[in-house]
Amino acid sequence: MGEVASRSGVGGGGATTPPVPTCGRSTHPIKGGEGTGRRFVDTPVPRLKDGREPERDGGRAMAESSRPIRERPLSPHLQVWRWHVTLAVSIAHRFAGIGLYLGLLLIAGWALAVAGGPDAFASYAALLASPVGLVVLFLITLAGFFHMANGIRHLVWDLGFGFKPKTADFTAWVVIVFAILAAIAFWFRMAAFGAFTHV
Repeated sequence: MGEVASRSGVGGGGATTPPVPTCGRSTHPIKGGEGTGRRFVDTPVPRLKDGREPERDGGRAMAESSRPIRERPLSPHLQVWRWHVTLAVSIAHRFAGIGLYLGLLLIAGWALAVAGGPDAFASYAALLASPVGLVVLFLITLAGFFHMANGIRHLVWDLGFGFKPKTADFTAWVVIVFAILAAIAFWFRMAAFGAFTHV
């Protein structure tokens, strides 16, 4: 456990207290304890990188380095980070997740419309069949395929593959192209089943 500092009692009895483990820390004499052999455990003396002890001013250690102080690096953020496809896909993944949560509200509204009766359901269906409603539904479809494909990409990363820059860029483009093509194919398939007959 490191150096052990012994403490001797004061007086002629010579009684000693049990040794105090210092766990590798330095020990310094107690003020006024000269001749008694008493010592106490103290924290290590601070030292600069070049090995010198810092100057003491008013009892406080003033650690001054001769090296010039460099500015701390900025954390990466959108103003200083170079835009590239993997960055765009990472940000889009977050927005896709938010969009899917909003899509759950549309499903909840559909369930409430069904419970509200034929009139409420007809009004809600007309809202979803409007141009704005169709655009929102398409974007939710796109977000679903995008989030799924990029989630698989992240699972591959969890296995330790696909971290090389060229590979990461390629898989990012694969996610984008797949999401667009899958969303378009899904809507064409829905149209083939007559989903938009009453729109």
